[in-house]
Amino acid sequence: MKSHIPNPKPQIPTLMRHRFCFALVVVLLGAVPTHAQTKRAPRPGEVESDPIRCWWKADRSAIRVGERFTLVLTCGVIETPNIKVVPAVNQLEPGAISLTPFEAVAGNRHEDVVAPPWRYIQYEYAMRLLSEGFFGQDVNIPSLTVTYNLQAAGTTGSSEGRDQTYVLPPLPMRVLSIVPRSAADIRDASGQTFANVESRRNRATAAIVGASIAFAFAGVLAALALVRLAGRFRVRGAKVVRPLPAATVLRGAMAALRSARSDAARDGWTPALMSQAVAALRIAGAVALGRRVAQRHVTNVASGRVGQIEVRSGLLRRKRVLLSAATTPAALMAAIETSSGAASRETLQPILEALQLFSTAVYGRAGEADTVALSTAVDNAAAPVRRLWLRSLIPFGAARGAAVPSMPTRAGSAA
Repeated sequence: MKSHIPNPKPQIPTLMRHRFCFALVVVLLGAVPTHAQTKRAPRPGEVESDPIRCWWKADRSAIRVGERFTLVLTCGVIETPNIKVVPAVNQLEPGAISLTPFEAVAGNRHEDVVAPPWRYIQYEYAMRLLSEGFFGQDVNIPSLTVTYNLQAAGTTGSSEGRDQTYVLPPLPMRVLSIVPRSAADIRDASGQTFANVESRRNRATAAIVGASIAFAFAGVLAALALVRLAGRFRVRGAKVVRPLPAATVLRGAMAALRSARSDAARDGWTPALMSQAVAALRIAGAVALGRRVAQRHVTNVASGRVGQIEVRSGLLRRKRVLLSAATTPAALMAAIETSSGAASRETLQPILEALQLFSTAVYGRAGEADTVALSTAVDNAAAPVRRLWLRSLIPFGAARGAAVPSMPTRAGSAA
């Protein structure tokens, strides 16, 4: 009996069909993730970049056990009007960060630096290593995981994405031995030299000198303040006031004559203006004769009487002084008759004529004053008064001593 042996040839096309289908499925399945991972091309004005970047920086590459060193962590995050990266900074605080076997002793966060489209965040830590089993070895500051999320601005508001992580690579540190093998004791090396000591001594001396000068100025100011405060409660007694010089007296007389002449040209010669002109002429005549001019210092609220003119003196604190004189036409006439110089007659004669004319107008019978004659008399008398004033400005000149000092008066008393 013959056994039936199946012929394998008819199965070859079937196997080939199976292999073709499997390859097609693999190609199709492989094409899906490739298509899904295709990135969008950046639009005009956009730059393709990572949303966050962080890096370490240490102030040294080799440390000793127990020695403090500085470790700086800097992170740059994207911050634009459309997208914003928000890191979990609470995980980076000095009290929360974990970098075993290193220990964060202290630390602080510096102010952020914004350089669009980046915002840079920086932490500074004071680190140390206390383990004794790492002498002569390389110990890595462990990698750090920074959690962040993306916030995108939309038409309905900002949308926050899921939390993502950024892994900061480790930073190798070389651990040195505390002391050499042959050392018999532990020596603390100091970086201070004589130059440092001298520099600190100079700074201390300069600070002491500056403080002494400041205290001296403060003492002077305090003394002045106390003197001024005591002066308010002190009873002021009689005090001799320095009389005004002849130049100041003549300047006041000229100002009074000009003021009366100007007002008379506008309103006419009134009794008040004529009295003012008489007072100014008497003062000028007294200075020309070398006689006393009465001077009285008054307050700002005090007013003058008839026969007085007001003069203000002083640069910083202006004071009011009322001037008056008892010069008569007879005294001027006697001085002209006894004078032998032509210059004295030219000076005294216009003043005498003006004083006689104004005295008649003021103290004579009531009647209409000759306005033209009075104005002409003032103009004629103003010229010699001005010459007297110019001569009084000459140092050590004879005219400077013409004004005899007034009698002592009480400062601040009213006229």
